[in-house]
Amino acid sequence: MKWMMTALLVLGGLLCCLNFYLSFLRYPVHRMMGRKKEDYRGASGIPVFGSLLVAISLLSFWQSPWLLTTAIGLILIDTGGLHWFAGTMLWYEVLKKRNRPTTGGTVRP
Repeated sequence: MKWMMTALLVLGGLLCCLNFYLSFLRYPVHRMMGRKKEDYRGASGIPVFGSLLVAISLLSFWQSPWLLTTAIGLILIDTGGLHWFAGTMLWYEVLKKRNRPTTGGTVRP
C-alpha cells in the first residue's frame, strides 16, 4: 500500500509541477531562448488530477513532516487545482465589484 501512495505522490507531484511550468515558466523560457512573442503558443495543463492525487497520497504520509510539507507545497503550486479555480473566481468577482459604477452609467471593461 505504501508503494501505491508513493506512486500517487510522485505522479501527482509531476502533474502539479507541469501545471506550474505551463502557467508561469514556459513563456519566460521561450523568450530566454531568443524566440519571438508571436511564435509562442499557449498550452493547457492537466486540471484537478495533480492536486487530487497528492491529496489522496496524504492519507498515508500525513505523519511524516517533510512529506507533508512537500505535498502541501505541491498542492499550492498546482495552478490546475480547485483552490486556484476558486481563488481566480473570487479575484474576478472582487475586481468586478470594484469596477462597477456607484451611480448610473456604463460599466468600464
